Amino acid sequence: MRSIQLTAFGLDHLKLADLPTPRPKPTEVLVRMEAASLNYRDYLLISGNLYRGVNLPIAPISDGAGTVVEVGEAVTRFKPGDRVTTFYKSRWLGGAMRPEWEGADIGGPAEGVMREFANFDAYSLAPAPSHMTALQAATLPIAALTAWQVLEQARVTTGQTVLVLGTGGVSIFALQLAKLRGAKVILLSSSDEKIAQGKALGADIGINYRTTPQWSRAVREATGGGGVNAVIETVGASTFAQSLEAVSMHGFVGVVGFLGGGDLQASLLPIILKRVHVQGISVASLEQHERMVAALEATRLQPVLDSVYGFEQLQAAMGHLTSGKHFGKIGIDFSR
Repeated sequence: MRSIQLTAFGLDHLKLADLPTPRPKPTEVLVRMEAASLNYRDYLLISGNLYRGVNLPIAPISDGAGTVVEVGEAVTRFKPGDRVTTFYKSRWLGGAMRPEWEGADIGGPAEGVMREFANFDAYSLAPAPSHMTALQAATLPIAALTAWQVLEQARVTTGQTVLVLGTGGVSIFALQLAKLRGAKVILLSSSDEKIAQGKALGADIGINYRTTPQWSRAVREATGGGGVNAVIETVGASTFAQSLEAVSMHGFVGVVGFLGGGDLQASLLPIILKRVHVQGISVASLEQHERMVAALEATRLQPVLDSVYGFEQLQAAMGHLTSGKHFGKIGIDFSR
């Protein structure tokens, strides 16, 4: 079977390999992988910028979807023919995350999805939404679940306002899911074209942060001075102070990314005086993932795919991801 292997850190070390097709152990499920999608986390692992404690070679990429081919003798959760996605935090089944559940993340340290056939523990998989293609379903495990969890933690509901920073995978899912909850959405982007795309998806207001560098003021003006109920903070240190300025009293800032830096310098006063709830979010449990899938099926939500690459075009796809030009998710079609 074909596999893309990361043999050393760096995009130049993604190599096509021919590996034996595995067989499942008693608690495992053998999946014919059909699609994958990219997250910035994948780039950080491949480049070696964050996840150096990974044994190489490894099949990279965390999020994928496919069809069950065979199940181990102890597996009752799935059967051959079932359509599934991977589940990134493969030990986090429910409740609050625990330290002892770390270290089994699909796509590093555990093997990723860039294999035509892959074994996974039965609880490292989730049912794919029945209305989605494999490419669409492959977008869900990290980006959609992260967006879902921020809105859950913020308790976003009808009539509230959500601020979404940027137009990457998490941000666009947050826009779509917030609209399903009946919320208003303010979308921040450096591109008027992307703002127009966001409005076509339901964004109520778009703010270009290049032409409006003090965008937090514009956000407050757009909300009558009160600020937004929730901020999807996907950027990090460079935007955090303005996110605090833009959020309302008793509002929620869900911190999910650090593209704009991880070393934070910000005043504590807005947090204290406005009683702001600041919450770090790193995906969620399998229980939450399955709740999300049920909601996606009920609403027939369609993920936004910016572009799709072939199996052997992973390096080019990564280049597109890091360019920041995409709107929504970048997919990998294993049939190409």
